[in-house]
Amino acid sequence: MEQAKILTFNLSAGLFRGKRRLRLTPDYLEYENGGLEKGFTRVYKEDISDIKRSMNWIIWYRFFVGCDFKFDIRTKTQGILPIGFVSYFRKNKSYIDAYETIGTWMWEHYLGEVVKSCLQDLHSINYLVLGGVGLSREGAYLDSQGTLTTWDDVAVMEYEEYFAIYSQRNPELNRRIAFDAWESDLLMQVTRALQQAATN
Repeated sequence: MEQAKILTFNLSAGLFRGKRRLRLTPDYLEYENGGLEKGFTRVYKEDISDIKRSMNWIIWYRFFVGCDFKFDIRTKTQGILPIGFVSYFRKNKSYIDAYETIGTWMWEHYLGEVVKSCLQDLHSINYLVLGGVGLSREGAYLDSQGTLTTWDDVAVMEYEEYFAIYSQRNPELNRRIAFDAWESDLLMQVTRALQQAATN
């Protein structure tokens, strides 16, 4: 039996601040506490309810000099665990790679399970709200009047900073969701799973 992989990252907290360790395992994540508090904050995957992430360029005058990376882990019991790190100058490429690796790992080991749970909830109660969008087995509710857009009519379009869920027959029925908003990844993946199920 193959042993589960553990990823460890030493991440810079800022230009004049030290590094903090992030450990990712299939069952939990640990983030080193900052300041005078020693040790790690541990979050088990069963306690994770959502993850949002963002990457923003740091600009000095007119020059791109670094990146600011953020992962916010929302839990069922502990509130929100912010994970932030910064890169400058030559470290940008390696930190962008680390950001992508961390995001992929979190999706595969943590958020994927939350999506499965959302789909199970939807099939048992037939209604779910994610990112302000109502979802049912029949379709999505994209406006405040409760108009149902059936899954064969629902489309998703991705842009640089957001995605749109809309009616193909009536594009004025739409919702725009920023990628760095809570439940955005969950909404997109649940919507795609329901679209796929409707076409099969």
